[in-house]
This record gives sequence, C-alpha cells and structure tokens, in this order.
Amino acid sequence: MIDEEKYGQSGGVNIGGNVSAGGDIVGRDKISVDNISRAQIDQAFGPLAQAVSGHQEATQKLEELKNETAKGDKANDGIVAKLVEGLVALVPGAVGAILSAFGSPILGGIAGPATKYVLGKLRGE
Repeated sequence: MIDEEKYGQSGGVNIGGNVSAGGDIVGRDKISVDNISRAQIDQAFGPLAQAVSGHQEATQKLEELKNETAKGDKANDGIVAKLVEGLVALVPGAVGAILSAFGSPILGGIAGPATKYVLGKLRGE
C-alpha cells in the first residue's frame, strides 16, 4: 500500500521497480481515434470553421478534412496533410486555428508523419 500523504498522490498510475509494459498506460481518459463521432470532429474543428467562414473553397476543404479525419486510424495521412496545406494557402490567418485543432487529443492522435511535418512547418520548426 502506498502512503498517499507521503507521495502526495490520490489516483492515477503508480509504477515502481523494473516494469515492462506492452500497451497503453492511461492515467485518466484514453481517447480512441478509431471510433470518433462526427460531433467530436465538428467540435475539434469549430474554431477553424469560424476562421474560414465566408470563404467557400476553404469551407469545402474543411469539410473534406472533417470527412477524412472522421475515419480515425484509417484516415489517409497524405490527404490530411494536403488538405491542411490547402487550407493555409487559402486562409493564412487560419494557422492558429489549425494548430489548435490538431493540438486536441482527438486530432493529434490521427496526425501521421506527413501531417506532423506540415504542422511543424506551420509552427516554424
């Protein structure tokens, strides 16, 4: 038994000694990217939708991006990356909203190497 007062912990995961783990260690909520609802996608992209409102072509690209990311683990990373680049080209002021959206656990879990590369370029990395 762990002395909670001594270690100041009241929950979560305690690991000590030599440990080998072959899966996820979840301290609170695990977001599964293979079962994402359209409502979660719409919420994650809410600020981006506001940033591109009034720009018909960008709004269409955003819908394509929503449709692709709604596939979760099966989303095509190359398509996601191209759509992100296309949105930035159309609405440069939307960069902050794009970075914020992909900073969410849902979309961050979908971003593959190509999308992460594009997001890194947007951050100036």
